[in-house]
Amino acid sequence: MSGWIKLHRQILEWEWYSDNNCFRLFLHLLLKANHKERRFKGMELEIGTIVTSRDLLARETGLTGQQIRTALNKIILTNEITSVSSPQGTIIQIVNYEKYQIATNEITNEQPTSNQRITTNNNVKNNKENTYRRFAHLSLSFQEYDKLAQTWNEDQINTTLDEIENYKKNNQYKSLFLTAKKWLGKNFPNGKQTELSLDLQFTRNILAQLNEKDDPNKYRNND
Repeated sequence: MSGWIKLHRQILEWEWYSDNNCFRLFLHLLLKANHKERRFKGMELEIGTIVTSRDLLARETGLTGQQIRTALNKIILTNEITSVSSPQGTIIQIVNYEKYQIATNEITNEQPTSNQRITTNNNVKNNKENTYRRFAHLSLSFQEYDKLAQTWNEDQINTTLDEIENYKKNNQYKSLFLTAKKWLGKNFPNGKQTELSLDLQFTRNILAQLNEKDDPNKYRNND
């Protein structure tokens, strides 16, 4: 790879600038994104796109899979990128990449990719891109995620969403929210209490063993 990318000093004002994982991932995506259209495994890739996966991004950036997932969700929330799954991998599109990276004129009143959206997306939650997770034809809004989060924790929800995304027949589902709710109910019937219940049961088993060991009746003479 050769060449360079534009990075305006106003990136310092970006809301995720102090989030090391978000900044590292976004900068990595800027560097890896296609600067011109090209074909990849039978499909046309637009300028500003990258075909990748969370595992690959983790290896390339040194972040963990969970850190990649969390950082992606954050920069999707503020409309820095869009993410769509395909048979070839996850296609990440950097919003407005061509406008800020390809333009030859000096940028004056306009900010680079990340910072422009700081001022234009204050109401991003009301935007049509208000999507917590999207793959194939399915999507989950932040409002729907909040409903799931009332019963299940973040790790349980994301693990289940990963399973649905990797399920070969997920094209038969019409609602990611209803599907996730059904799968979560099956995988974690006790919701957020699942791990707590397991720990409690383990503790009870240990106490039962200690009580049995210390039971004075066990040593009492039967005469």
